[in-house]
Amino acid sequence: MFTYGTAQGLPSLLHVLIRHLADYQVFTRPEHLMVTSGVQQALAILTTMPFPSGRDTVLLEQPSYHLFVRLLNCYGIPARGITRTEKGIDLNELEQLFQTGSIKLFYTIPRFHNPLGTSYTEDTKKAIAGLAKRYDVYIIEDDYLADLETNSKSDPIFAYGPSHVIYLKSYSKILFPGLRVGVAVLPHSLQPIFSSYKQLSDIDSAMLSQAALEIYIQSGMFERRKQRIVATYHNRMLQLNRALALYNDLDDIRPVPVQSGVHTHILLPDELQIPTLLNRLGKQQIVLKALDDSYLDGFAVRPMLKLSITQVREEQIEEGVSRIFDEIKRMRGMRTRR
Repeated sequence: MFTYGTAQGLPSLLHVLIRHLADYQVFTRPEHLMVTSGVQQALAILTTMPFPSGRDTVLLEQPSYHLFVRLLNCYGIPARGITRTEKGIDLNELEQLFQTGSIKLFYTIPRFHNPLGTSYTEDTKKAIAGLAKRYDVYIIEDDYLADLETNSKSDPIFAYGPSHVIYLKSYSKILFPGLRVGVAVLPHSLQPIFSSYKQLSDIDSAMLSQAALEIYIQSGMFERRKQRIVATYHNRMLQLNRALALYNDLDDIRPVPVQSGVHTHILLPDELQIPTLLNRLGKQQIVLKALDDSYLDGFAVRPMLKLSITQVREEQIEEGVSRIFDEIKRMRGMRTRR
């Protein structure tokens, strides 16, 4: 604690992480790991550093993680989007972009997508891994909610093609955000340049946070907390699905049920004024978020609302959903009278 560490991370923690990542079907060696100050630092390094292919464009799903969109805009990184819906992405379009789009990176959140909440099928993940290898495009797999997975047959993209997958895992979400510890699993070809950029970024990640994480995992506290959180969020999500099915009697509004994770979304008709809806609900202390900042500039924004269960008690969910649909109906009634 009283000396500088290494850019790669606390050596004893790296060996603990190797065993821990194996539980997520991520099998690797310590020399492929890099501890980062949260996943956000890894994203900043990966988008700004050069890649062996010499390409410069980042491809990302639309919508996508809003802070990653902001990061790309902040650094002026060339970016392109590919539409992702509750059904996934068009793999033919993905292949075309890999072939012709000067793509160095494809950023994806395969499971519990932020903001959609949905997950890719195993076939889709296999296909993405295959296309990445065929066209020498690297995948950034942001598996930030891997700990909430309840399907034992669900594997990361990394399991289907590690040579072209950069696997990112956050430890802040399952513990507490202030910990600021993430881990990147890097292909051999990217390790030297990533390490160089990492050292220039912060010399090394906080040793206290790394030591705390090591103790937390080794003692079994991590696993016990994980099981409690998984059960809590799973029950809340089931309650949300029940409430959406109960209160949605509108033909042109489509809730998207998901079984795990922390959020889902509602597809809305084009004519509904989302800012007005959010303002009305906010006055009732129902805080929802529009998704405009989850899209690249110029990309068509689909009308939808993100629903999150992280900051709400289970007994509040039904009332909240009821008020959302009541307000939508009220707005439509006002429009009809005009």
